[in-house]
Amino acid sequence: MKKAPFTLAAAVCAFFILALTSCGPKILLDETRTFQNDTWMRFTPEHYDIEAPNSEDCYNFTVSVTVDTSRYHQPSIPIMLEMESPNTEKRTLFSTLILRNVDNKWVGHFNDDGTMTVTQTVRQFYFFNTPGHHSVNLSQRTNKYEIHGIMALHFKVEKAKLEYPE
Repeated sequence: MKKAPFTLAAAVCAFFILALTSCGPKILLDETRTFQNDTWMRFTPEHYDIEAPNSEDCYNFTVSVTVDTSRYHQPSIPIMLEMESPNTEKRTLFSTLILRNVDNKWVGHFNDDGTMTVTQTVRQFYFFNTPGHHSVNLSQRTNKYEIHGIMALHFKVEKAKLEYPE
């Protein structure tokens, strides 16, 4: 008689563990890269490998940059994501990281060391076309060969919750 509640609790626990593991990972990538001499080179993209568990879930791509505002004065940083899927299909996404608003004020939060960090979702509700290994190159696409004052780049790919209107 005393074994019944334990068996029921074990079954419920096993069900929840199975349900959580079947949903797939919520975060596919969460990496920070720093740049040598705080310089982001135009033709040296940051390379990332992503394992997409399926093609049914959608993901948000978030990029953060840490900027030395005494060295980088531009209001934005245009970026490009070049992706290649396991079946060699290629996709290119363009976005712009906004560093200053229309009033020319910095939009990020300032760190204790005087640098500023800006975080933006650069792509919402992205569906990987096939499951498996995807290769991603993230690069700056300014008209300069190198941009000084960019200290770090953080790239995060996280499962999004897509809600359809009723």
